[in-house]
Amino acid sequence: MAWTCYSCGIKNTNSADQCVKCGGTVAAPRSFYIQWVFGGAIFFFVVYLAGVLAGGVLVEATVAPESAQILVEVNSNLAGDTKAYPSIEVVEPEKVAGAKAALIARAKAEMSPVVRIMLAWLLPALLFVICGIIVGFVSDGKTVLEAGFGSILGQAGGFAVVEYVIESHLGLLVLGVGVVPGFALAVLGAWLGEIFQDRKERAGGITG
Repeated sequence: MAWTCYSCGIKNTNSADQCVKCGGTVAAPRSFYIQWVFGGAIFFFVVYLAGVLAGGVLVEATVAPESAQILVEVNSNLAGDTKAYPSIEVVEPEKVAGAKAALIARAKAEMSPVVRIMLAWLLPALLFVICGIIVGFVSDGKTVLEAGFGSILGQAGGFAVVEYVIESHLGLLVLGVGVVPGFALAVLGAWLGEIFQDRKERAGGITG
């Protein structure tokens, strides 16, 4: 957005490198950008949780078995002299749950690692770019790297919740692998957000 000169308080267009009144060249003190690191971290914390959970749900939905498959699995686990169930409706809930879990586990094991990664991480990656765009667009001045550093803090917080609160046990390797691309995607998004901000400003959508 149009930035405020912290020397004289006059707003300037985002494309201006100097204050139109006092000639100041600093859009904001360092503390402002530090605030955006932590402010961006909140955005990315929410996005990380939403992305990881949504990715897991997407994987589960992809490998979810049909009722007919569950019935076959239940009947295959019956003792030899036990009469087979005619339909899924008459099967005990705990047997349905057990058969479904077994089918999902096998389907996940048979799923291509590439497909699993795409399903689990494509949405979080897209959300990180979108979140970076928001940070870059709504913040004063140029806040590109701030979004990247905020993404690292957000990922760390989100990982802690998933690992220790939800107890999904992702492992530190997941966090380590995600930090670098997460930083890059957030910076990319913030850079795009700054471009959108400048274009809107030039079109008269943002005034000083």
